[in-house]
Amino acid sequence: MRRALISGITEQDGAYHAMSIKYVIREMRIKDISSLHHMYNMLSEDSKRFFHPGFLGSKNVSLRWLLAQISLCLSSISFLRKTLLYLFPYLVFLPLIVADSQDNVVGFAFLKIKKRFKNGGFSAELGIVIDEAHRGRGLGSKLMESLLKMAQQEKVREVFLTVLSDNFKAIRLYEKFGFKKVGETIDRWRGKTFKSIIMRRVL
Repeated sequence: MRRALISGITEQDGAYHAMSIKYVIREMRIKDISSLHHMYNMLSEDSKRFFHPGFLGSKNVSLRWLLAQISLCLSSISFLRKTLLYLFPYLVFLPLIVADSQDNVVGFAFLKIKKRFKNGGFSAELGIVIDEAHRGRGLGSKLMESLLKMAQQEKVREVFLTVLSDNFKAIRLYEKFGFKKVGETIDRWRGKTFKSIIMRRVL
């Protein structure tokens, strides 16, 4: 199981500490899904404007939402995920979470498989969010680093994402990890439209 103790400040003997809080990055388990929804529900409206994948939060229940919950559950079991990657890759999430010392979800990142290449590799869409109370501690960078390692292990060869053009912190994070702008699009949220940037990285 992928597991790393982290923080945004110091490292000692492989364990990371920030303001006496220990964090763990690990693969998501089925039992984490409820905590993940709770974290999303508690985000500010501005954070949700930046991150609204459509399958998180109790206010977004729909058929698409329900199907995504099934995919998240199946993808949280390693051997089932590997089977789905072979048979039905478009159902697969590669999900990681950041857990605090009480094992509450305070960060989430995922890759959603979107395409299978002829050579057997995959193209995937990326999403990442950190709970507002735990930002500024380097968790986003550590989570991104772990997710990209997981991507390579699961034969993801291309990662793309969309980010609102005014989400400057996220854009800097993506650029730090080698993502390049490849286009522009329009995002819709709460009946409004926003300019978004499409970014891509080849692994």
